[in-house]
Amino acid sequence: MLPRSHFCFATAVVLLALLPIEARAQTEVEAARGALRSFIDAWNTGDNVELRKAMNFPFVSLFGSRMITAEVAEDFSTDFEGMRQRNDWVRSAFDFDTFEVLASSAEKVHCAIDFRRYNSHGEAYTYGRVMYVVNRQDGHWGLRLRTAFVDPQLSEENRAEALEGARQTVLDFFTAFNAGDAEATTVPLNYPHVFIAGGGVRFAEDSTNGSVRPDFNRMRESQGWHMSTIDSLEASYVASNKVHMELVFSRWHPDGTRYLTIPALWILTRDGDHWGIQVRSLMPATFRELRTR
Repeated sequence: MLPRSHFCFATAVVLLALLPIEARAQTEVEAARGALRSFIDAWNTGDNVELRKAMNFPFVSLFGSRMITAEVAEDFSTDFEGMRQRNDWVRSAFDFDTFEVLASSAEKVHCAIDFRRYNSHGEAYTYGRVMYVVNRQDGHWGLRLRTAFVDPQLSEENRAEALEGARQTVLDFFTAFNAGDAEATTVPLNYPHVFIAGGGVRFAEDSTNGSVRPDFNRMRESQGWHMSTIDSLEASYVASNKVHMELVFSRWHPDGTRYLTIPALWILTRDGDHWGIQVRSLMPATFRELRTR
């Protein structure tokens, strides 16, 4: 665990950047809502071709701790006929009254919405909440990632256990990061691992993939990096095998000045007894040092 002195709270600069979404431009939020509505309309017609038009690729689905990746549009397909045979599925309803924007930028929106699946008798046989990462790629707004919480009923004890496991994993990552130990930073991850920044996506099938290993020498030379701190760390969704962590972290120079602050969503999953960070989605910096080093 990081020493207490390594935890710093966001300054007024960060707080201003994190004002409620109503106080900021709505263009990207409406674009994300539009992409989601197109996806839902296509979903309820059982049309995979139309579904793909509302998505960006590579596309990631995270069900529990099981990840499915579609590298290109042709790789994505939902078995609607199987859903009809297994569950008598007829349609799915998404409640836009529960639509929530968790974070947004000009290029990416993190959002969540409640859903129900109905059978031919009009009965809701599955319900829960699904979170999406929607981003703009080559001018096209589409769904990039989805992760659902189905019937997330947890006892207080199980919730506390999951939350503690996920939280400690994040702290372990920052401990390894601040030690400048690239090998150790791969241990708190689960694989396949996904890193989303801006419009780009990086995948790592295992810890040998260089894309998940920080280049600390480059960071020191090009940024003057000395250490990173967690400014805030809050769980937005908690299930027995998956936790969404909303965090803000900063990077610092050796002289004690902050030069970068970034809000992010990290999705942690439990694989057996191992909690690991499986998805990292970074938003644009809310604070960036103006002077060049």
